[in-house]
Amino acid sequence: MTLQEVNKRWIAYKKEYGIDSPVLIDEIRYDAAEGAESSFDVTELFTETYILHLSRQFHLYRSEYIDFILCHEFTHLADFLTHPYSYNVVSKVYHYMNSWSEFHASRRCLGMVLNRCFSGNIDPEKAVIPQPFKDISLRKLINITLGYAGAALEEYRHTGSQGAYHIFFRYLMYLMGYISHFANAKDILGYCLGYLKVKDALFLSLYDALLKGEPREIIPFFDKIITALK
Repeated sequence: MTLQEVNKRWIAYKKEYGIDSPVLIDEIRYDAAEGAESSFDVTELFTETYILHLSRQFHLYRSEYIDFILCHEFTHLADFLTHPYSYNVVSKVYHYMNSWSEFHASRRCLGMVLNRCFSGNIDPEKAVIPQPFKDISLRKLINITLGYAGAALEEYRHTGSQGAYHIFFRYLMYLMGYISHFANAKDILGYCLGYLKVKDALFLSLYDALLKGEPREIIPFFDKIITALK
């Protein structure tokens, strides 16, 4: 995939979602961290350097999965460019990108897929979710995401690793973004929280804040939850 092709999709994304920004992506690098499909580096974004980092295998992926991933990353870039608050501290913006923006990106890229499949109620078995080399059901996507969140949380509980906590929180945001498309999302979330063996109240409050979409209210949960889990 060429830089020109990516920018053509980015321009279409900006038009679809009303993103008023002249920014274009400067460069594509096939050097995403191991285990990651794609990313923007917050420290690069702060210097107005817009580099999309992709997996070395990205060119092998199916077109449907490429659409899914690019929608996710474009949402991150759009959030960074358009968010009205002006935190100039990298750690605060990282919390923002790891909380609200992960929820927002996961919600939006799944919404793109579901809009192609359903006009009414969502069937988690019939919803076909693209992956690199095959499709999976929405139920399986949710279960896989929950499993990753649980593994990272277990590591954090045993080691206190900040890295493990960041991974747990990111997968939690993916999970909440995905289930937000269901009418019974809170019931599903309750099941997930039971699996993770965490107290409901704080996480349900976070979910409500995410739905309202005010990042200033969401970001403090990042530290509140890490304290509650100690």
